[in-house]
Amino acid sequence: MITETASGAVRGAENDGVVSFKGIPYGDDTGGDARFLPPRPAPAWSGVRDCLTYGPSCPQPSSEEVTGASRPIDMERMTGIWNYERQLGEDCLVLNVWAPTGAVGAPGAGARRPVLVWLHGGAFTIGSASWPLYDFTNLARNNDVVMVGVNHRIGALGFLDLSHLGDEFADSANAGMLDIVAALEWVRDNIAAFGGDPSNVTIFGESGGGAKVSVLLAMSAARGLFHRAFAMSGAFLDCMPPAESRELTDLTLQLTGLADVTDDAAVDALRKLDVMTLVNSQLSHPLGLRAITEMRGRFSPARCPSLPRDPVDAIADGSAADVRVALGCTTHELEPFLGTPEVWSADDTFLMGRLRGFLGDDTDHVLTAYRSAQPDDSLVSLYLLIASDHAFRIPTVRIAEALLAGGGLPPYVYLYAFGRRSPDGVVRAGHGSDMWYFFDNVSVGPAFDGPHAAPLVQAMAGSLVALARQGDPNHQGLATWPPYDTTNRPTMIFDVESRVEPDPMGAERRAWQDIVTVGLG
Repeated sequence: MITETASGAVRGAENDGVVSFKGIPYGDDTGGDARFLPPRPAPAWSGVRDCLTYGPSCPQPSSEEVTGASRPIDMERMTGIWNYERQLGEDCLVLNVWAPTGAVGAPGAGARRPVLVWLHGGAFTIGSASWPLYDFTNLARNNDVVMVGVNHRIGALGFLDLSHLGDEFADSANAGMLDIVAALEWVRDNIAAFGGDPSNVTIFGESGGGAKVSVLLAMSAARGLFHRAFAMSGAFLDCMPPAESRELTDLTLQLTGLADVTDDAAVDALRKLDVMTLVNSQLSHPLGLRAITEMRGRFSPARCPSLPRDPVDAIADGSAADVRVALGCTTHELEPFLGTPEVWSADDTFLMGRLRGFLGDDTDHVLTAYRSAQPDDSLVSLYLLIASDHAFRIPTVRIAEALLAGGGLPPYVYLYAFGRRSPDGVVRAGHGSDMWYFFDNVSVGPAFDGPHAAPLVQAMAGSLVALARQGDPNHQGLATWPPYDTTNRPTMIFDVESRVEPDPMGAERRAWQDIVTVGLG
């Protein structure tokens, strides 16, 4: 099937009631002299461009290099999500579209459908929109919506701060996010040809993708390009400060053999540097592999002209007042990343050292509160919950509170609670274990199928689509989900029998009220 875009005609593949278009360029090649610069529009083409296979992913370390010999991620459970990228290249500003067969045609033909734009995870360092889990055929077909998945620059290519090397690089530390803005501009200008409504666009993302949602809520350049947002397991509070961003740049130059290059020659040297030498240098940064596998990617948005304030502050001042937002996380986010025996069988000294590593002087205060609230839990269980709350749940609450402070539409908050047994026998819901149900893609990960799957898909995919369609995640068959407030803090608990609870784990939440440093941002 063929339809038109502003750059030229594209051909997609029709299958089972859905037409998919893969690898549509929304921007020009980012290599060579364009490396580290803001995105440029895609050049026009003549004739019909076949968009039948995924386009290039941004160059990045391989799955093997990221997981490493210790394999800290439970790879069996990640079947269908983790994927070897099909092809890597700096000509990676491409996107994928899934639309119901009857939707595709000339602009204005037929009903305009809600548009959902997916932002992939990977800690701003790895990933793409080409993974099997991110095939949105089912959501498009079963819900009569138009789905879009976006590739963009990540890691050093998307977030290396070169602002000291010239005004043209003032936004290099946020180039990856500017790519996403360019993709949203493409959606605004072209999605009607795929049956989508450019005035009803929802952005959604998980993990690093959820963090990207947080950043877009704070960026003036993105204002008006989307109208709803669904952030899963990724609340990004604080940008990298300029001093830390510059320190990371100096380290990158050192690791790539360019430490002695003068500023005048650095840009040319970096542009000529083999791209995989540049991206693989990330594996040698402090924290090494842990930086990526614990979602602590060293490269992330830094303060710059396109992002002058920390997202949590900009949102609290009303930057997203006109956007309806749903956001949440799983109950024990870090469970898949703590699968090594050294953690589950660790003694108290080891675990206390881990806690002090990110809590510092607040360790005793937080641990006492959690022990009081859950007196029967082991220290390893408390450690896992505290670490997960520090990295995900408390930042989610703070973004929700910032949205309320911004004076606009109150957000909706959720917790995903359906889990599996950890090595210590306790049932927990870990990072990423909710996506199969939000995406109606259980067939991609058979380990997630079972009698629980149908009610979870109905509740969770139903809420995602309802938010996109009507600006409210409530739908038939789901318990009434009130907007969030700071009095009762109503929270949807997604489970086999989903329900709303006021302020779940409230005693634990209150332990963080006076603690400034939380999250992975």
